[in-house]
Amino acid sequence: MKKITFCLMAFAVALATMFTSCGKDDDDNNDDDNKISTLSASCKGESFSTSLAAFYSSTSGSTNTGTSKLSDIFGSSTAGSTTIAGTAKVGTSQRQLAINIKGVTSGTYELSVATDNAINNALIDLLSGKTVKETISDAASNVIKTDAMIIYRTPGEAEGGATYYFSTKAKVTFNLLAIYADGNFSATMRNAKGDTFEITDGKFKVFGKPAVSGSK
Repeated sequence: MKKITFCLMAFAVALATMFTSCGKDDDDNNDDDNKISTLSASCKGESFSTSLAAFYSSTSGSTNTGTSKLSDIFGSSTAGSTTIAGTAKVGTSQRQLAINIKGVTSGTYELSVATDNAINNALIDLLSGKTVKETISDAASNVIKTDAMIIYRTPGEAEGGATYYFSTKAKVTFNLLAIYADGNFSATMRNAKGDTFEITDGKFKVFGKPAVSGSK
């Protein structure tokens, strides 16, 4: 009888150990899935990742949107715009990643101006710190899309800075629930000097809802 009891106890301990180990592995493997608000992407061969991503007002200036030029790119929109941004340590420096889209509802938003050299060059000049008289959004058509802008920079870096990168092409998939949003994005990035890199694996999930007006 004692032998049977000992065997049952040993079996129970083994099961408990196995399930505890599996649970820990699952937690490790799905750590990002357990975080409420995340923003991540591979930028310039390095990993940007933060669990403190948030919605910000797209009208609050360049502090969170990454640029003060959104109105020149998006134009006026009665529907409003959405900004998702976060800051993280990449290597030895802090970096900010900001996703801006012209809209506050679920959908696919794109920046696609390469088919028009004049508009493409005007966009590059605008976000390279130069004075541009044209409003980029005025040239929007069925072919040219100006509904998204990705900014990657050292926090506080202004247009034209060496660590200030902006998208010349972008695609953002935005899925909005009642108080939660997730999605993914890709972009071709460059700075004023012409240094470039690609974002192919961007993703986000943010608790809250778009801040249509005011500042956060």
